[in-house]
Amino acid sequence: MTEPKGQSDPNETPEDVASLYSWANLHGATYRDFSASRAQTREKARQRVEQAMEAEHQRTQQGQEPKRGNGDTRQEEATPQPPAAPASPPPERPQAEHPVREDLASALRGLAVPSSYRQSGHAPHPQMREESYAPPRNPWPADADQNAGRPAWLMPERPEAAGSSGLPPAPEDTLQGSRERLATRWFALRGVVEGSVPPAQAAPAPAAARPPVMAVFSLAGGVGKTSLVATLARALSARGERVLLVDTAAYGLLPFFFGAGDQRPGMLRTFSPPASSGDAPIQMITLDPENFGSETAPQEALTAEISKHARGLGRVIVDLATASGSTTRRIMRLAPQILVPLLPDMNSVVSVSSIDAFFDHNGNAAAPPSLPHYVLNQFDSSLPLHLDVREVLREQLGDRLLPFVLRRAPAVSEALAEGMTIMDYAPNSGVAEDFAGLASWVKSLSAAATTTFRGVRWSER
Repeated sequence: MTEPKGQSDPNETPEDVASLYSWANLHGATYRDFSASRAQTREKARQRVEQAMEAEHQRTQQGQEPKRGNGDTRQEEATPQPPAAPASPPPERPQAEHPVREDLASALRGLAVPSSYRQSGHAPHPQMREESYAPPRNPWPADADQNAGRPAWLMPERPEAAGSSGLPPAPEDTLQGSRERLATRWFALRGVVEGSVPPAQAAPAPAAARPPVMAVFSLAGGVGKTSLVATLARALSARGERVLLVDTAAYGLLPFFFGAGDQRPGMLRTFSPPASSGDAPIQMITLDPENFGSETAPQEALTAEISKHARGLGRVIVDLATASGSTTRRIMRLAPQILVPLLPDMNSVVSVSSIDAFFDHNGNAAAPPSLPHYVLNQFDSSLPLHLDVREVLREQLGDRLLPFVLRRAPAVSEALAEGMTIMDYAPNSGVAEDFAGLASWVKSLSAAATTTFRGVRWSER
């Protein structure tokens, strides 16, 4: 027997999800965490409520009917009974005046999900009995009457008490605080507010990294060492690098590759490209190591002089005096990369092991040992001897022999006679392309030092 449903209560919680969402918005509650498991739990609780109400209605009708004998079958036996109580006895409760209404209240309490599941976002297992969960206590007595008939997951959030988060209170945003911030920061914003731009301050000095150093060494003369140094610097200049050339031979030919008519030892010289060129200028200085004391001095004056002139430049290339062990050991304190030009002859094949042994023994103690790289100069691919020497050197040196060569060309000597490098004398020649490839390899080996201008403000002059 099913009792017809009466007039619905406007404050009653709807059953379907769509109406429940609208009801939650209407009453200002928060709708969250409505899962399939929770819907099953609420459905079971609703069925138990209907069963309890039907049992109460049948018992009321039974009281109006005449009593039957012992042989009669009682109506209560046909009435579906609620699920059996758990094995463990429930806590004692005060005797209720109406037992059926107490069962109804217990079933209604099953609609409320415990706070622990509400916080974790999980619903209770469907097989668990709702009677085993005590109704959550309302921590806000003032709202007890308003929220008495609502499920627990529709209860309004309790505002946290001030200072419960443990964080310090936010500083008060006052006019005085804003003025103090403007007085110490925001250069442009301060100028707009005050109506005049504050006077520009002196820009800090740019932070410049230490430029990498490359030293060109040869065990014998006539291998094209000085020509390689000058032409390599010119090729790097065409790529925008500011290079410092250091000639450690007192009477070397390095300045003559750039149009100089004399040597001028000890003087820093700057050779600029033509005005229409976008290449970087090249600086050069000739230093006689004998004028800077002994190599065993506590303060190495030669390397200090080179470092002083190299400030703000991109790279340093040192033309080492031929077969000078003392000068080479002093330059090794700068931890340079070593490049050795070789001629494709028998003398180069024999001397390679001696050059490696020298640099292995006289390396910089403050840096890991770095064996030199080798490049074949004045190479002629039409000569079988040059091809065979290259193969032998490849077996000896491996990847320390550069995979390209500098071709032999009479234009290199002609360029020096004209006071220029091959890059300017015959820029479209094959040997000029070889030196352009050498410059690219040097840049890949170590990047040039750059000057950074972080935090420097532009100013109107």
